[in-house]
Amino acid sequence: MDQKFENWLPLESNTILLNKYLVNLGVNTDFANFVDIVSFEPEFLIPGSLGALFVYPDSPAINNYFFEQGDKMFERQIPESIYYMKQIAENACGTIAILHILANIPKEYQFIINEESFCPQFIQNTLNMTPEQRAEYLKNCKLEVKKKNGQVQSLQDAHKEVAQENLEDPNIELKAGHHFIAFVWHNGSVIELDGRKKAPINYVDCQQELFLEKVIEICQKHYIEKDLKEIGFNLMAFQIGFE
Repeated sequence: MDQKFENWLPLESNTILLNKYLVNLGVNTDFANFVDIVSFEPEFLIPGSLGALFVYPDSPAINNYFFEQGDKMFERQIPESIYYMKQIAENACGTIAILHILANIPKEYQFIINEESFCPQFIQNTLNMTPEQRAEYLKNCKLEVKKKNGQVQSLQDAHKEVAQENLEDPNIELKAGHHFIAFVWHNGSVIELDGRKKAPINYVDCQQELFLEKVIEICQKHYIEKDLKEIGFNLMAFQIGFE
């Protein structure tokens, strides 16, 4: 297969860069963007969050934990309306996690995304596909991304541009040491979306204002506490109404 579409450069868990990427995907960042969660204490949490990006070390201890859990993690029913895609391109997890959040925004907040931009077109074109077919579509995506300055580029190039911004020696063979996943608040449930797992995980029901608290509990229990030697964890909230 064409290497260009198989392996992507890893994204950095940097909200400044990721918010630039959001603009290129069609998000009006005057109304919604990523914000760093600097502390897990309640007073530091961001109200109005409908999604979150969690970045964790690609640790054998964490990966083995989920393998040992088997099907127990997937027992709660997933709403049919959830949008989910698999990951087959190396290092594409950042883009997939962002798309998972944007594709599952409630209708009342979809005004934050330009209807003629890349993201709604991608979602519409893949709406009736299986998660595996969506992964193939992403890998070979021919839809154009229109930047704020009017420049047009492919999704792969838009991803690459953000990924390269802080790299001194960009290399398409570079393998990320961390993995991006998304959490969304959907139909009253906190759902994890990870293209490397066999399916979404519906962890718990909660009110929207408790979403981030529940995400933190999940991240601590199922990720951070499973490898206490690691420190490379990062949580970013996707907040509606941030200015």
